Amino acid sequence: MKYFAITLITIFISFSASFVTRVMAQESIPEGTEKTIVDGKEYYLHKVRKSEGLYRIGVIYGVSQKEILEENPSAAFGLKLGQIIKVPVIKGRNSTQEQLQNEKYIYHTVEPGQTVFYIANKYRVDKQDIYDNNPGSEETLLLGTIIKIPKQEVRRENEDKREDGYYVHKVEPKETLYGIARRYKLRVEDILKHNEGLESGMLKTGTYVRIPADSINKEQPVLTEKIEGTEDALYFYHKIQPGETLFSIADKYNAKQNEVAVANSSIHANDLPVGYILRIPKSSIKAAKENKFAGEAGLINHKIKKREYLYDVAKKYDVPSEMIEKVNEAAGIDLNKWRKGMVIKVPSKQWVEQYYESERQAKEVDTDRSSEAVFAFEKKECDNYDYSLTKPTLKVALLLPFNVEATRKMNFKHEEVDGEIVEIAREKRRLSMRSKVFVEFYQGTLLALERLKEEGVNVDLFVFDTAPDSSRIQEILQKPEMLYADLIIGPAQSSNLKYVSDFSKKHNIPLVFPLSTLDQAMDNNPLLFQANPSDTLVFDKMATQMIQSSRGNRLVMIRTESVDNKFEQRLSQTIRDKVYWESFKNGEVPDFVEYKFKQDDLVSLERMFDKNKGNTIIIPSKEEAQVNRIVTTVKGAADKTKADVTLWGLPGWMKFNTINPEDIHKLNGHIFSNYAVDYNNEINDERIKAYRHWFKTEPFAISPFFQTASVQSNMSRYSLWGHDVTYYFISALRDYGADFPHCVQHHHPHTIQSKMNYLRVSNWGGFYNQGLFILKFNPDFTLDIEDLQ
Repeated sequence: MKYFAITLITIFISFSASFVTRVMAQESIPEGTEKTIVDGKEYYLHKVRKSEGLYRIGVIYGVSQKEILEENPSAAFGLKLGQIIKVPVIKGRNSTQEQLQNEKYIYHTVEPGQTVFYIANKYRVDKQDIYDNNPGSEETLLLGTIIKIPKQEVRRENEDKREDGYYVHKVEPKETLYGIARRYKLRVEDILKHNEGLESGMLKTGTYVRIPADSINKEQPVLTEKIEGTEDALYFYHKIQPGETLFSIADKYNAKQNEVAVANSSIHANDLPVGYILRIPKSSIKAAKENKFAGEAGLINHKIKKREYLYDVAKKYDVPSEMIEKVNEAAGIDLNKWRKGMVIKVPSKQWVEQYYESERQAKEVDTDRSSEAVFAFEKKECDNYDYSLTKPTLKVALLLPFNVEATRKMNFKHEEVDGEIVEIAREKRRLSMRSKVFVEFYQGTLLALERLKEEGVNVDLFVFDTAPDSSRIQEILQKPEMLYADLIIGPAQSSNLKYVSDFSKKHNIPLVFPLSTLDQAMDNNPLLFQANPSDTLVFDKMATQMIQSSRGNRLVMIRTESVDNKFEQRLSQTIRDKVYWESFKNGEVPDFVEYKFKQDDLVSLERMFDKNKGNTIIIPSKEEAQVNRIVTTVKGAADKTKADVTLWGLPGWMKFNTINPEDIHKLNGHIFSNYAVDYNNEINDERIKAYRHWFKTEPFAISPFFQTASVQSNMSRYSLWGHDVTYYFISALRDYGADFPHCVQHHHPHTIQSKMNYLRVSNWGGFYNQGLFILKFNPDFTLDIEDLQ
């Protein structure tokens, strides 16, 4: 049977890190354990021993239960004595005996809500230490995963900078631009200069910031000459330790936090630099108070039972395990000595609520200072520009390979007249097929300009023919009109993009790359907009939508037999990770089946469908022949089982002309699309009628449903795209002026067939269009268009 179910019934118990460490000291890799290679991937072959479960095996080999289950799906239903389990060998984590059995690491099981930032602070290590010792943790940190925490800092003190001369800093929760600058001993403006995307004032958690290595100030600034442990008539002096906050330090001295903050105004309260000396005003010291951890009020004595762990105790009393650790540490009870019969302290829910409330009130003191630091620079404003005050003429350069010379040759013939060869125009004028797409785009541009003119916008359009080669594009860039352009649309071909992108960046001119989906220059130009969406850049968005809309359904992902399709592999992995994450996050068991399609294997497919609930089918492929065979087989299985099926498909499917549209309707097809036209919309109807009147042809979506778009079609395929691109960007210039790249998140003009929704690829890079529609092909042969927010 070619499919496997990953319906997880194993409970992922989140043990405390201290308990996991104790288990590690007891367990070791069994003697005689062999390795094998399957499909080019290396594994340990582990023989299941008595009373051994997935968790213990994971601890022995330094892998998570999820990673074991992915390679051994049947293990989800239980392990048998003597069963052989494939354990993945992961380079840098468990690929050598030294890595498996040394004592350099603490093994920590990821609990709900924990981040790398939280874990790094918990163990007093740098985030990079966790990234270096746990491949993949930089991208995602899944609940239940076991990660290695180095007991001593193993990362080089001065890590190598990237080839382009930058360090890259990942933004953690609650970090501010001011704090990052202080950490690297830079000015805020030094960071802004190399991360143009931050000028909007937004610093998003999880994004990356480039730190110019050559600008880092190696000199440690001195805040005070006083040494910790000393005091004078006005102050105590405290050296800041890793993980300390202004609240914890003030609490230690029983001082008023706001007065401590005022006395140390040169240090930001939410970003205390480790090793610096903090002044504690003696006047801020309050009357002595009882240590809130020392008293017994609100604390329960709990006697540990057999096979009871910290997770079980926390669950029983409905309090965080972290708080149990905290109160026992304060009471001098060592949870590393966890054993049956041991008595520990457990805080009541009321005690925990009071603790968090006191922390919340303390943190409110710094709210104003924190927000002040976030916007401590002059951010770009998006509501101060008013085009109507001066109505400047907007200069737009359109660079497309019209190939006028090729069309001219087609429309003239050479004949001999009176002994001379002369050029004579043909009676019926024709357009070169190589020019057709770009002429249609230009026609759409003219349609948009007419609409903008009606709205009172003045535009000078400079049109350049970039054909036949790159030498032509370089000539165009030398023209004086280009230097004064407010916007460049083009080029069309990726081979010319670098030249125009470099020009755009040098002269600070926003650039729209309108047609190709290649994004090789986006990371190097913060003013570059890729208008035509790339599937790979919206994988996460598509996967999230498919999974979240399938809650309560059985999710069946059908893979093709292709083994080297990177597109399919990457999308499949994204979907797989999302399934686990969404399920664990919601405390649910994922009903997820992954099946490798085999021609005519109808019986296996039928068995996967659940007749008692909905079935969501995902085919992560864009190979037409493969998709067509799978869809046909799914339709047959659905008809035979009478199962409730919803099929999800990718944008590229709309160009497949071998798919039977009737099958898509019968399977309740939900297909992502970059383009969709609502013909019932009044504005669309008005614009389309105007185009028909002007150009005597029908403007059609770039790809008609389930048809191969032909350049020889009488329909105008690229005119509506030309309209949408032109109208979107010129109206952005009108609404926000030259700073519109920092305001696109607020810009939502009406477009006919395309959803323009731009997002920066990085804080220093350009923008890509993540706009998508969902086309819903209903069983009654109607069609619904949903705008995917």
